[in-house]
Amino acid sequence: MSSTTRLYTKLEQCKQNKDFYQAHQICRTVYVRLRSTNNDESILQFLFESACYFLEHNQSNSGYDLCKCYIETLNRSKITDLTDNLIQQICILFQSLKCFHDERTEFACNALRWSSQIPYHPEQDEQLPVLRTESNSSFSSSILSTLTESNSTSEASKKVNIHRTGHPKLHEAFARILWDQEKNYKDSRYHYLRSDDGRSFAIMLIEAHQTLGYPSEIDLFIAQTVLQYLLLRNFHTAYLVFITYVEQHPKIRQPPPGPFNQVYPMLNFLWFLLLCLKKTLIKVPTNNNSNNASGEPNQRLDIVPSTETTHCFSSLVNAYKPSLERDSTLVQYVEKIGTLFFGLKQKPSSTSSNPFENLMNSLTANLSNSTRGREQHQHQADLDLEVD
Repeated sequence: MSSTTRLYTKLEQCKQNKDFYQAHQICRTVYVRLRSTNNDESILQFLFESACYFLEHNQSNSGYDLCKCYIETLNRSKITDLTDNLIQQICILFQSLKCFHDERTEFACNALRWSSQIPYHPEQDEQLPVLRTESNSSFSSSILSTLTESNSTSEASKKVNIHRTGHPKLHEAFARILWDQEKNYKDSRYHYLRSDDGRSFAIMLIEAHQTLGYPSEIDLFIAQTVLQYLLLRNFHTAYLVFITYVEQHPKIRQPPPGPFNQVYPMLNFLWFLLLCLKKTLIKVPTNNNSNNASGEPNQRLDIVPSTETTHCFSSLVNAYKPSLERDSTLVQYVEKIGTLFFGLKQKPSSTSSNPFENLMNSLTANLSNSTRGREQHQHQADLDLEVD
């Protein structure tokens, strides 16, 4: 009998006898020996099973020590794909650490940090819905007629995803656990915002609003989410989370396009803003055999905004001033979106205590200078924006 076989036999005996200290020492010895084999899959499987055993028996120190070994192995490995099996193992360990808040947080952060190195190529095949232009409002009609004209811009580049905070699929998996199993809406929201699962995020937001929010906050729940997604340069998911929310929230149940119920003007603002950005960021493939002028949205980050779309943005901000002023955070988000996508100049710290006045000053200053260089806009697109 080889020494390794004897170790495994002794390990099983220690587990049966509930000799946790000795079992942990043997696991450590086996781990050191396995490292010399360079068989990452076998090492991860052993560490996963061992960590689960200790955590199931409330041996947090031993269990978490092996969780750290699991992350060490990931960091040392040459794994280039976040497989379903890996996501499942990481999530089971994440669930098992529920009772140990600090350890769980550290484990999640380390797993996400490792996953940020894994290439991510999203398959976003959902199409933007056809827009209708009729409206009961002259303002809405003029905005819609401007924004629904076909794009004649150059070909779109493939969407670029930056996920320095962790792989979107792993964020999505954590978000589902925190929502479905633990009803931890706050932490689930954090992870959903860094995923591409806009539809599930919208359903979670509806449940969170009905559980925790006031009726008057129905539009604020989705407004913060859409604007934060835009600040993270994730237009496609911002679009999906919005249309799912307004279609499925029992107090709204209205598919886009608007105009929406006058009780919720913020929904109209968000819809028009998305149209503005669609015209700026998205190349719409033309299909001569179909009346559907929409298609797979391809995000563009190198576009110089036109004076036309900047004027539309300015008109929207001015028209929905009362709605935006309900929450100063929304004004700050809109100001950053203006800088990021519409060529507004970032103003230094305000000369006024009124955030909306500062935003309007930025818009006025920007519109007075109609020439913007591509280099300047690219610099604005590279702003390092963070959201809560």
